[in-house]
Amino acid sequence: MNKIVKRILIGALVVSIPVGGTIFYFASNNDSKESANNRKPNVVVQDDDDTDDKDDVKDDNVNHPGTDAKLSNPHKEYIESLKEEYDNDEIVGVVKVDGTDINTVVVQHSDNDYYLDHNLKKEEDVAGAVYLDYRVDINSGRKNIIYGHNGDSSQLNVPFSELEKYYDKDFYNEHKYITLEDEDGVGTYEIFSVYVETREPIYMYLNFKTDSSWLEHITYLKNKSLYDTGVSVDETDDVLILQTCSHSENYIKYKDKYLLVVAKRVRYE
Repeated sequence: MNKIVKRILIGALVVSIPVGGTIFYFASNNDSKESANNRKPNVVVQDDDDTDDKDDVKDDNVNHPGTDAKLSNPHKEYIESLKEEYDNDEIVGVVKVDGTDINTVVVQHSDNDYYLDHNLKKEEDVAGAVYLDYRVDINSGRKNIIYGHNGDSSQLNVPFSELEKYYDKDFYNEHKYITLEDEDGVGTYEIFSVYVETREPIYMYLNFKTDSSWLEHITYLKNKSLYDTGVSVDETDDVLILQTCSHSENYIKYKDKYLLVVAKRVRYE
């Protein structure tokens, strides 16, 4: 079968923060996908040979209501309440890491640029929002990618600054799990890799054709880890990636330096 090879076109959006002269770099994503919402990609990237192209409730401190037996779907009711709170129908879920400041609403636009400089109320804001890659459906398919700014070296208060703590394996050992709630349930993901990508954003590839190519891909992500998490992966695993910019001095010489926390789904309920 003929395979279409496309040139990687990664648009680096530079957001200047007028605090400490910090500059944040984000990759504007990327390859195409035929989604249930028929979203159209605005930038095309190359996939590998085995891929198809394709405030009362605070942002960083989401308070989850108790489960009410009278509700037919408490998860949907919760997400709908957040949509009303922020007057934003693009809210799709909540991502959380226990013991950290990561407990925040996730939004999704028709591209990967809008929420770089818009908040949950769709107001212009250099802090942006935490958002899901436009090419995927939350907690569905083999891979979810969630992006957020890092304010580690400035006064910008954003939840994904917490990801910098994962350079320390002791921190990892105490914070191994991520939850991602959507309208239908909660996915629990176990982190198996932490690393900084400075070159080709292979981690952004989607829609692998075969189990073997998928296994090869997630094994690659595992082998890139800064330390051995001891967590195995196989071709049945679905993956969640949290991405932010790295402010580690070890990567200061690189223009593009993305800190990735990669996890596999171990439960959905």
